[in-house]
Amino acid sequence: MIKTGNILTALGLASLVGGMLFFGAVMAPLVFTKLPPDVAGPFIRAAFPYYYAYMIISAGIGGVGFLCRRQVVSAIVLFILALVTVWLWAWFIPHLDALREAGNMVAFDRGHEMSVWVNGAELIAALWLLIRTAV
Repeated sequence: MIKTGNILTALGLASLVGGMLFFGAVMAPLVFTKLPPDVAGPFIRAAFPYYYAYMIISAGIGGVGFLCRRQVVSAIVLFILALVTVWLWAWFIPHLDALREAGNMVAFDRGHEMSVWVNGAELIAALWLLIRTAV
């Protein structure tokens, strides 16, 4: 069971961290520098459900791996990360979309900044677990 846990933990964390870094460091900047603003915004919004599903699945795989390794605290961290991502996907992003469509750009900008900080905190948590697991 420990060997299975090691494999699931490594796959889940590597996928999670790699996907988050790719989306934030490559995908989003590329979309916003190469596409016109009226295309870039809708395009990146259409990518979010896939990004969030990827994060939830990767975190879940890593969390199951940690459970197999009997590292409950690490598993809980990943399951919380997955739950926060579900909240972002199901409620917060639609809320931001509604603010933008209503023309409330001050509230939208504040909410967008918050979502960036939440995503950054999730990335730091995942990186911390990955580094901790690797050493």
